[in-house]
Amino acid sequence: MQTRHHQLHFWSFLRNKEMNEIYLSYGVTNFALGLVSIFVPIYLYKLGFSLPWILGYYFLLPLSSVLLTNRVCARVVAKSGVKWSMLIAVLFKMLFFTGLYLLPTHRWLFFVLPLFNMLKTQISSLGYHLNFIEHSDAAHRGRQVSILQSTALAASLLAPLIGGVVIGLVGFKLLFVGAIFLMMVAAIPILVLPDHKNLKPVEFDIKNMWRDMLKRENLPLFLSYGGYAIEEWIGFVVWSLFLFFILHNTESVGAASSIVAAVTFLVFYLVGRLSDKVSKKKLIKLGTFLYFFGWVGRLFADSFSSVIFIDSYKNITGNFLQVPWSAFSYDLAARSNYFRFIVQRELMFDLARVIVAPVIILVFVLNYNPFLIAFIIAALASLGYMTINRLPETLVGEFEKK
Repeated sequence: MQTRHHQLHFWSFLRNKEMNEIYLSYGVTNFALGLVSIFVPIYLYKLGFSLPWILGYYFLLPLSSVLLTNRVCARVVAKSGVKWSMLIAVLFKMLFFTGLYLLPTHRWLFFVLPLFNMLKTQISSLGYHLNFIEHSDAAHRGRQVSILQSTALAASLLAPLIGGVVIGLVGFKLLFVGAIFLMMVAAIPILVLPDHKNLKPVEFDIKNMWRDMLKRENLPLFLSYGGYAIEEWIGFVVWSLFLFFILHNTESVGAASSIVAAVTFLVFYLVGRLSDKVSKKKLIKLGTFLYFFGWVGRLFADSFSSVIFIDSYKNITGNFLQVPWSAFSYDLAARSNYFRFIVQRELMFDLARVIVAPVIILVFVLNYNPFLIAFIIAALASLGYMTINRLPETLVGEFEKK
């Protein structure tokens, strides 16, 4: 009888049509990004750009976001609605992949692509997060976060391996063409979503936005979001290049990433169920402690087998942490003026990266154990996750008044 009850609950859970469409589009999108994203720093390196220049390229993305997010991306989402903003983001993703394709013969695109990257990332992120808040169920938000993330992970299980093999056989350009085609496919589920334009009004006053974000009572939130943003930035850019240097080819980089993703996939849904039943704050505290040692482990990665072992541990503990952390963030957003909350959250992400990225670039310019120092910075930044637990209860009330 208990089994029957769980089966009925599972099928009713999947009958949330809007969430299923989000899962599908998110999965296809992440498969396309999985084919390409991890190899973009390697692509830039193969085109002859030095490591400080590559890091500078990725610094331009959060810098342009801090300068333009509130003036461009948030206005686009507010005026066009969630559905159409997600479609606009698909267009920018296609332009970004096209720019990568043309970069070898049009080197000036090196300075333009970060802008396209920022627009597609910010508009897409705002659209997906707002869509998730509108259609998710508060009682099962942890499980829905885990399904959304595991959908993306499942779709990208083989993507890095396929991407690495394609690059090894025929080069980068065919990969970019395939990613453009997949983005067209990802747009189809979005087209059938209802067009919600019920976003709460937002006052786009940059001074007020900065003032509210930097209030003392918001410091735990900034440290938590900033910690995520910094370690994620280092993990994406610096770790990708480090893998290439110790594994020597894109096929091995892709294979390692796919194997780690497969191992990680096994624990996703269980963590989501746990985060709905156990205090999210307790899971975040424990997850932060475990995840910190994942970054410490990366200091000792020096071979294919050690990468698999260390990164599997890091990703598993990272998901143990990030599912309740994301669910808790969505809970905060859903109880407030969620549009303003999400916009400010994205701004916190990029402000933290703008502060730390120049330090990382300087480390690589000086070239004294740069990877070791970068990983230590990421490990320390990851401790910031648990500061969200110290958020004053009055904060949500303050957001609700705005």
